Amino acid sequence: MGFKPKVYFTSNVFTPSEIGSNDKINQKIRDNIKKLWNMLSNIAELKIFNGRFPTEAESQRNIEEFNPDIIGCHLSQKISASILEESRIFAICTSTAGYNHIQKTQNDDILITHTPGVLHETVADYTIALIMANLRNLIDLHNHVWNGNWSTNNKWDIDQNLSSVISNKILGIVGLGEIGKEVIKRLYPWGVKILYYDIIRMKEFEKIYPNIEFKDKIIEVFQESDIISLHIPLNKFTKKIINRDLLKLMKKNALLVNTARGLLLDFDALLDLLEKREIQINLAIDVFPIEPIDIETLKRLNKIKKIQPEIEYYYCHIMRVQTQTLEEK
Repeated sequence: MGFKPKVYFTSNVFTPSEIGSNDKINQKIRDNIKKLWNMLSNIAELKIFNGRFPTEAESQRNIEEFNPDIIGCHLSQKISASILEESRIFAICTSTAGYNHIQKTQNDDILITHTPGVLHETVADYTIALIMANLRNLIDLHNHVWNGNWSTNNKWDIDQNLSSVISNKILGIVGLGEIGKEVIKRLYPWGVKILYYDIIRMKEFEKIYPNIEFKDKIIEVFQESDIISLHIPLNKFTKKIINRDLLKLMKKNALLVNTARGLLLDFDALLDLLEKREIQINLAIDVFPIEPIDIETLKRLNKIKKIQPEIEYYYCHIMRVQTQTLEEK
């Protein structure tokens, strides 16, 4: 009998009984998941964590006990170097575009595979939704009505709660990868002026979208843009790349959008600048340095919002639970 690799899945989300049975997924895809799972079961010995989010200690214990050759994981599972050092693992497969949750050891030849080209359109759509919600002040206006503050005295007023149109804005894209390109593809026909910064100039892409403008210095994007959207990977070169100096360059009432990675942004510097009123910018944030965001940070953001109610702060769906927890406390 040939070699059967041992494969450890860090979450039961990958199984036919979970993602393979989710009725939100196309039936053809679900059938294919079950087919591929059966094929894998025949050629490998499998171990699946019974749950969605194992702790690092649980993963380490399972790896020590099972001694796998391959790990299957996703973004919510940190694979630390300490887990890998004493193992025989030769490959890690993550079902994500990014792979900064996997730590390489000093001297290993572990193969890491990921899944680019899966969510770039979805994230681009979501990014634009955040931008439009901010420009049109949708969340605050919704809450104004929902909380019973709409009265006969302010049914409609020409100079209050004014929203913005995107066509007269300058959009700055930081990182022209799959997602950054998709954002441009969608907004380019709207007549938006678009700047972009990347370590490589995308000349072929510029031929298709000739009115976009390349900036070889990130500071130019922060100085000139009304909207700045981050689409770069997290690594040792980009950690906290959006620092105090860049934030202070932003225009008054500009919008900073982060749907990439939380640690790209120096969040402590951001909060400090906002609290001291050294900057006045809008935020649309989908990711944070620590997730879920801690209550103290959320309290600081809410306090800033009360002091500067005209500023828009939008957080992703993960924040709904956090907001409820804050109110309960």
